Amino acid sequence: MKFATHVLFYNVDQFILKNINNSGPHVDKIYVTYSKKPWVYNKKARKYFSNSSNLELLKKSKYFDKITIIEGEWEYDEDQRNDCLLKAKSDGIDYLINHDADEFYFHKDFKKMIAEVKSNPDYDYYITPMINFWKTLDYIVLTNNGEKIVAHPELIVNLNKSQKFIRARRLSGENVYSLSVLCYHASFVLSDDECWNKINTWGHTHQFKLKRWYKKKWIKWNIDTVNLHPVTPKAWSRAIKYNGALPEVLSKP
Repeated sequence: MKFATHVLFYNVDQFILKNINNSGPHVDKIYVTYSKKPWVYNKKARKYFSNSSNLELLKKSKYFDKITIIEGEWEYDEDQRNDCLLKAKSDGIDYLINHDADEFYFHKDFKKMIAEVKSNPDYDYYITPMINFWKTLDYIVLTNNGEKIVAHPELIVNLNKSQKFIRARRLSGENVYSLSVLCYHASFVLSDDECWNKINTWGHTHQFKLKRWYKKKWIKWNIDTVNLHPVTPKAWSRAIKYNGALPEVLSKP
């Protein structure tokens, strides 16, 4: 069985090498998809925003020999992921791991997720529990029920099955297996400028009032601020201090 990861390289310089160091020891290939232009969920995004990340940065990775770069210009998130899916299929990859640049795992858990797939090989795709950091790695968000697990994203795609991405990383498959490894999601570990750029160009930019959320929930945030999620506010009821351990690539300089 061959495993590969897929990472979208768009304004994620702070995380990209750590992401690759996370997956590099465990997979056969690392697919990096790269576009100078953002998606079109925000109709004005391509006029005012662009990808400042430089592909040359990837050469600093000790796993550069495993990297395949796919350059293109995609209108939607799922288009970008589907091009990677097709390339991985053509390369003989059996399982493609959605390893977004701001998602991290303990190395023991990376090994465990692959072992769990090998023991349960016939599912369409595999999901896993996720916690989500807020502002820095010192805080995580809670659900409206006060739980730390805020999502179960689609993590691994079985490329031996006929399926595709239909909305962002959501898949068309139906037969799903729940993995036991925890994803540490640093999606909102951002500076103010990075956050503004993100919410203007990501796949949810058309689903909420950008300026209002940015001003009220991001800029004016304090520990007592509630309903933090941009699209479904109550999904992230509030943020609390995080005192747990971090995956190795996040805890080392």
